Amino acid sequence: MSVQQHVTAADTLLTATPEPLSRAVEQVRQAEASLHQRRRQVTLAFMGVQAAYCAYLMLKWIWQGHYIGGPIYAVLLWCLLWLLYYPVSVLWYPRQRALDTAWRTLDAARMEHGKAFLASQALGPYRWVCRGGRMLAVFPDSHALYVLAPETGECHALMDAPRVVKQVRVDEQAVTRSTTKTTTKHGWRNVYAFNNHFGMIGGGKSRSTSTTTHDTVRTFTLHVQLQSAGQHPYWLQLPFAADWQEARNWQLLIEQATGR
Repeated sequence: MSVQQHVTAADTLLTATPEPLSRAVEQVRQAEASLHQRRRQVTLAFMGVQAAYCAYLMLKWIWQGHYIGGPIYAVLLWCLLWLLYYPVSVLWYPRQRALDTAWRTLDAARMEHGKAFLASQALGPYRWVCRGGRMLAVFPDSHALYVLAPETGECHALMDAPRVVKQVRVDEQAVTRSTTKTTTKHGWRNVYAFNNHFGMIGGGKSRSTSTTTHDTVRTFTLHVQLQSAGQHPYWLQLPFAADWQEARNWQLLIEQATGR
C-alpha cells in the first residue's frame, strides 16, 4: 500500500537581510538611543535647576514673611520657567541631525538592495514603490508581492499574493484649519468747538466685518493586511500624502495580483 504525500509550497519566501542594510538599521537604533539618552540628561538637568531655583526663592519669600504668597509665586514661576525648555532643545540638535542622516542612509540602502533583488527575479514585469520606510513591489503576471520593511525584519519577503493578501484599502484623513480675520471701519465723527479751549467729539459709527477661511488638507494611506500560513496577520501602511490617485492605483495593482 502506498501513501501519496502532497507538499504545499510556502506562501512566503524570506531572504536574509543584506549586511549593508543590517548596518544601516543598527546605525538608526544607535542614533535613536543616543538622542533619547541626551534628551533625558538635558531634561533632568533642566528640571533640577528649575526646582532648585524656585525652592530657593520660595524659602526666601517665606523668610521675608510672605507665608502664603511665597509658595504661590514660586509655583507660578516654576510654570513660567517651562517656557525656557523649548530653546533648550538646541542642546540635542546635533544628535537629532545624526538620527535624520541615519534614517536617510537606511532609506537609500533599502531602495538599493530592494531594486537589486527585484531585478534578479524572473517573475515578469513589476512595479515598486517606497514610502514611509517601506518598500512594496507587485508582479501582476506572476501574482507575487514583494515587501522589504520593518514588519518583515528588513528581510526580502516574496509572497504569493492570492494566499497572503487579506485586505487592501485606502484611508483618507482630513484636517481642517480655520482662520478668522476681522476688519473694523470707523465712520466720520463730528467735532463741536464751543470756544478755543473747550469742545466735544460727536459719536461715530463703526462697522466690523469678519471673514472665516477654511483650509482642508487631505492625506491618503494605503493599508495592506498580510498573513502568511501559521503567522499572525499584520498591516503594512504606505503614506501617499495628498496623492489619492496614486494610492488607488496601487490598491488596484495589488487586487489584480491577488486575482480579485
